[in-house]
Amino acid sequence: MEGPAPSAIAGLRRRYRRAAELGRALRDRYSRIFWTLHSIWALVSGGIVLIIAHNRYGFLPWVVLFLTLTWLTTLFFSRLAGLDSARVRAARGFVSYITRVMYQETLFFLLPFYFYSTTFMSWNSAYVMVLAGLAALSCFDVVFDRLLRTNRWFALSFFAFVTFSALQFFLPLLLHVPVHNGAYLAAGLAFLASLPLAYSHHELNQPRRLALIVAALLVVVGTLKVGRELIPPVPLRLTDLGFGVGLDPRTHELEHQLRADQPPNADEMAGSRLFARATIFSPGSLPLRARIRFLHDGTVVKTSRNLDLVAHQKGFRVWDAIRIGPAENAAGVYRAEVWTSEGQLVGRREIRIAPAPSDFTR
Repeated sequence: MEGPAPSAIAGLRRRYRRAAELGRALRDRYSRIFWTLHSIWALVSGGIVLIIAHNRYGFLPWVVLFLTLTWLTTLFFSRLAGLDSARVRAARGFVSYITRVMYQETLFFLLPFYFYSTTFMSWNSAYVMVLAGLAALSCFDVVFDRLLRTNRWFALSFFAFVTFSALQFFLPLLLHVPVHNGAYLAAGLAFLASLPLAYSHHELNQPRRLALIVAALLVVVGTLKVGRELIPPVPLRLTDLGFGVGLDPRTHELEHQLRADQPPNADEMAGSRLFARATIFSPGSLPLRARIRFLHDGTVVKTSRNLDLVAHQKGFRVWDAIRIGPAENAAGVYRAEVWTSEGQLVGRREIRIAPAPSDFTR
């Protein structure tokens, strides 16, 4: 059986070279426009994911799958960083695109759940702002791709942060453990998953390197312990926090509920008890220790004891009360804050007690 004629093969090669040259010319001329349009589309698709992810906790296992694939593609980058050939460059370009897409979809999926758990104008609002900034960055293909390709420590830090953010959301629901325990597990898993991206197998077997890794892990755990206030208590969410001058101990319904738009005055509240009742939602059964802290004009006046609870989908309630002082000291802004025993702010609300009418006539 005879093969193709040499002239036919030469013709195919010429056509292939012309097509490749045309492709390179189109890429050089229109690549900036293409990637600009693609970045716009990435922002639009990210917004679609935000809408789809609203209260849809069933998609969470897919996020974990995305993270696993992202880990594999990032590992691919680290292993082929020193190689340079046409095929390797093409493979890196394809894998880079897939990695960016998975990062983008994961971040936009996580954003609404962190948003729900964040108390804005508190320290933990910084976390969701960083998450939103990284989600926006992942949409700018040219810049993000360059950072992932050329800066190994950026790629490593980005992966570790996104992995930790997803796992601390997922693990408490999967393992039915308290939120803070899930966060420690998430930090440890994100740290261990990052090691193969940073070091080769030979480097990981060096005793000095292993000692440094153990020390770094202890620093991560210690930082997480000290900085718990900076992290939203995902997946917990404060759905309501109301005030009243009484509370039914059987139903936990507030009596004579107070409204922010109709604040009581000091004469009405003097000597009475101010009740605060919080309702907290969790998408699954989670053990939780929580407490309520009361502040009057920014000064802490009472912190309740830690209560052992089980969070669930129907929401659970915690409540406490303080005694309002005499009329001359009763006016001001009263704030109730719900905290976990590990120091994470679940949410807060305020009610104002107006000065007594007699104070305006003096």
